[in-house]
Amino acid sequence: MGQNADKDHVNKVMNESVAGKVIVPSTREAISKLNLDLQMAYIDADAYTADPYAILGQVIQVRKKDGQCPASFNEAGYPAELTPFPVAHKVNEASRLTKPVLRSSIMVDKSLAASVSFLSYLSAELNAETSFSVLVMDQATGLVDTKDASWRTGLDQWKKDNADLLNDPEICYLFVVMGFVQKNIIRKKYEKYTGKAQGGAWGVNLNGELSTATEQFALDIKFGLTPAVLKRPSPAGVIDSRGFAATKAALKGAASLAPTADEIMLFSSIKGELTMPKRKKKAAGNGAKLPASFQG
Repeated sequence: MGQNADKDHVNKVMNESVAGKVIVPSTREAISKLNLDLQMAYIDADAYTADPYAILGQVIQVRKKDGQCPASFNEAGYPAELTPFPVAHKVNEASRLTKPVLRSSIMVDKSLAASVSFLSYLSAELNAETSFSVLVMDQATGLVDTKDASWRTGLDQWKKDNADLLNDPEICYLFVVMGFVQKNIIRKKYEKYTGKAQGGAWGVNLNGELSTATEQFALDIKFGLTPAVLKRPSPAGVIDSRGFAATKAALKGAASLAPTADEIMLFSSIKGELTMPKRKKKAAGNGAKLPASFQG
């Protein structure tokens, strides 16, 4: 078969005898197959790939912009930053995976990547003629052991050591990472066969058309995070310039570590790489652990 082989003939032969037909799943199917929790923030955190459990207890801050707190992290100018001051804790041993779990292998096109936040980072590399085969594995999972006494002790000590963060009027939120899943993504890019010489000889039968591989396999790592709230914007009554007291319900809500539905939605909109703020680091007390790349 020459370099300019008729693509219609190639597709006909492929459909009849070469490859089983695959399709791009719907948004809902992709979320289910990849076991995605829409209440998690899926982020890049390369510093934690060597020891993923070190991400537990890490504290994420969100600062004001133009005197305002964010309604969504999709808005420009509201970066979520890691502080260098994690909360000391123990890991719930029952939350650890004993071995990696294969979730699924799917095909991803530009439309699907745009509709599933977890896959959105692939959008920039896709067009109408290209797709990715994506295999997703849960590599590790973990939860903070909130029933162990060390959690309350570590939390109280953190609040004493970091009163400056809690009292900083420019900080809107302080989230602490309570749970994580490390998802390993093995991907390979494909391009629709046009009859011209290009990547591997045979590829995948995507929607009845041959797509051939254009690159080798690549590995991406995403961390899905669940939070508790150490600090949130104060209820209107608390910050009232006239000094009016907040209602008991508002004060109770402000003191709760559990995120509200709106806060879960806000947190889950975090994307991309978590960065470290440019400030002098304090020592992490009580056995709190920083990844090696953040240690002096």
